[in-house]
Amino acid sequence: MVSLERARPGLTDAALAGAEVVVVAGVALAYGTDGPLATTAALVLAPVAVLLTKRLGVRLGGERFGVAAALVYILLPVLGTAYALGTYRHTFTHEAVPALVGLRGTPWFALGLVLAALALVRAASVLFVVAGLVSIALGTADLGTVRDGLHETAWSISMIAWLGVAGVIGATRRSITLAASLAGWLTFAVLHAARQGYADAAFWQSLSVAAPAIAVTLTSLALLVPPVRPALARLRAL
Repeated sequence: MVSLERARPGLTDAALAGAEVVVVAGVALAYGTDGPLATTAALVLAPVAVLLTKRLGVRLGGERFGVAAALVYILLPVLGTAYALGTYRHTFTHEAVPALVGLRGTPWFALGLVLAALALVRAASVLFVVAGLVSIALGTADLGTVRDGLHETAWSISMIAWLGVAGVIGATRRSITLAASLAGWLTFAVLHAARQGYADAAFWQSLSVAAPAIAVTLTSLALLVPPVRPALARLRAL
């Protein structure tokens, strides 16, 4: 007989995978896809994406942290839509959201899942750092166009940048190697996306290659908060 403790992770994984499939199906119905083949691929990849994100989170902060990262991944379309100004939300939902869940630009999205699996290998952090450095060496001038686009379409330009930086700092408190992978991965994704331009949500579409990294980085903001239990224990000892 399988114990309840052993069954719980499996039930949690099934619930997370099922929720992501529902999200992808809902996005497909509401905002369209690249066709039947892309839709099928996105639905198949949906559980893979959310469970890889969870594994990255577990590697960084344990089971609960992994579940939280998976939930953030599921909510990324909602969070992105909330970040966009009202005048831009139609463009974001119809152009960017399908790409962020793999319904459009599916090969690029799938590459992000390959990178997520690679990030689970500790030695691969060197490759991610190199990718980030090469991206910087290729130039950052295109970020000016993105800055202008964000100024017109998003709530805050600096907030999104500092969330990324703070999230990576939070991740370093648990794993320097995984934090390095996240930093390199995000640098590569953001600079590549900037080179696609901002028109028709091209920048946001291109970020699909880093969707798991974005989810884990946002969740890592919680790691900046000092643990409550040790603090309470010290207070009781006074």
